[in-house]
Amino acid sequence: MLRLFRVRGGVQPQQCKELTADQPIKALPLPSRLKVPMRQHIGIAARPLVEVGQRVLTGQLIGICAGGVICKSGISAPVHAPTSGIIEEIAMKPAPHPSGLDELMVTIRADGKDEWAELPARLDPLETGADDLARRLHQSGIVGLGGATFPLSAKLEARKRHVLHLLILNGAECEPYLTADDRLMREGAMQIIDGALILRRILEVPHVYIAIEDNKREALDAMTQAAHPHVEISIVPVPTRYPMGSEKHLIRALSGEEVPSGSLPADLGIIVNNVGTAYAAHQAVRYGQPLISRVVTVSGGAVRRPSNFEVRIGTPVSFLFEQC
Repeated sequence: MLRLFRVRGGVQPQQCKELTADQPIKALPLPSRLKVPMRQHIGIAARPLVEVGQRVLTGQLIGICAGGVICKSGISAPVHAPTSGIIEEIAMKPAPHPSGLDELMVTIRADGKDEWAELPARLDPLETGADDLARRLHQSGIVGLGGATFPLSAKLEARKRHVLHLLILNGAECEPYLTADDRLMREGAMQIIDGALILRRILEVPHVYIAIEDNKREALDAMTQAAHPHVEISIVPVPTRYPMGSEKHLIRALSGEEVPSGSLPADLGIIVNNVGTAYAAHQAVRYGQPLISRVVTVSGGAVRRPSNFEVRIGTPVSFLFEQC
């Protein structure tokens, strides 16, 4: 078993995860309108490729970096239509972000058909080169789903500048109430492991550690079983303590190294991604599906029906609350 290193500090808040831990992931109904930010990621906002009145299909590319599909002018990520419908408005709107600042939004009036665009061909990770796999993940608009929304393609570019030796998948989910990653690991363990192997192939690292807080027994069991044939992947229980899910805390606990101020994990030869990001990588490579949704926990004492939902990007929070 992997030896863990001591991480000083942290707190043990009331978990409150029992409200949704046993609630399977449900598909959220489609709202009548979805407001899709052109900046769903750290970096440069995407430039809309659509016009008001145009009909779009689910998964259709609707925004790219001003520099093109592969952004040359900085960090960015493509944006895809979360459902089929008519482009109703392209305008600056308050962002779904604590800043409350305006961001460019593309509003789609859903037609209820959820008709998919033609998707890219499926790829076999074992028969596809690292650059082609990385290109597919960039074109799919995948960003970090742990919360920082750092474009995955930017992290993968680190392989060209650093000698990497470790990929960490973060399944700690230390925040109270949240069970989205827990449920995803229980229900999609095989897909997450496949995504981990895809990322490992691109990064050419010898080891993958998947860190899960030790209070998530079902997720640990499911992930351990899925990873069993792959000796290069280790499922690592970590102490249940906030903020264990922080990137730098996980690196300290698993490797004993500390990321210096002003540096990135890649400077130590380490890349960290969320388990949800690995799941999205699996979907993009195996099925050609872009990132148009994510799992969200809606919980708390004021919620009548606490739930875990797969939510299309651009769904109004008010609509999410109405379903609960």
